[in-house]
Amino acid sequence: MKVMGVLRQSAEIYRKNWVDLMLALLLELALRGICLAPMLFLCAPGLEWLALLCVPLYLLIILPARENYALALQDMLSGGRVFSTQLVCPCDYGKKLLRGLKGTLCMLLWSALPIAGISLAVAAYLGMVDFFTLLRILDQIGGGSSVDGIIRVVLIIAATLVLPVIGCAVHCGGRHSAALGHRKLVKGHRVRLVALWAAGLVTLLPFVLVVLATIGNYIPAFVSQLKDSLTSGIVFEPLGVRAYILAGAVAVLLLPVLPFKNMLPAVYLRKAKEERYAAP
Repeated sequence: MKVMGVLRQSAEIYRKNWVDLMLALLLELALRGICLAPMLFLCAPGLEWLALLCVPLYLLIILPARENYALALQDMLSGGRVFSTQLVCPCDYGKKLLRGLKGTLCMLLWSALPIAGISLAVAAYLGMVDFFTLLRILDQIGGGSSVDGIIRVVLIIAATLVLPVIGCAVHCGGRHSAALGHRKLVKGHRVRLVALWAAGLVTLLPFVLVVLATIGNYIPAFVSQLKDSLTSGIVFEPLGVRAYILAGAVAVLLLPVLPFKNMLPAVYLRKAKEERYAAP
């Protein structure tokens, strides 16, 4: 099935099941909110370390939930509903968790470079690296200017973020093929799956443009303060009304398109299964 055909079919399915898709999305967000609840310990002196509970909660709740969401999407494509008990079904929990952990490990490998770069940057910011040594390194990277060195380091780290994006595109069909009962179904279809994943990113462009238009002027302010940040830190002006604009953009331009984007590999792989195992 061609990419454009998948997009048209997905758009039609999205239109017919919009309410259920939004309800399913709200449930998924609620589950993520549960996993973030330990962050409240950051407000309790002496108990900040308990915020790390977010990590095991995410692994134990969200990874199986993602597998359940893929199964629920296939139920919807079969004529059922995506907003159902399937989203929180505990059946085969162990297998779902293991598949999720395997996918997470793959993404950690794809993210190794940006994780290392960000970790070094945080260590430098927290003073774990000698200030004068850091300044000398930045001068060398920036050709004699520590400010240019910081900018180049930030750009290098940003460039490495392309790797986990590619990883997401490459592995986007994994849980959907498992939901269809054929884990090797993605073989021979990865190129089109990556193309569909990229096409799904296009739906996020309106949100990105609004964000850039709203807070784009913060980027020059950040750059202009880089020199002073080595000694005094960076102070940003309050967002003010911009915060409400960003919240509105999330509600109107981001959340409604996420189910459509997530549905694309499910629709494509279902059609691929039908074509591969069609009766002669």
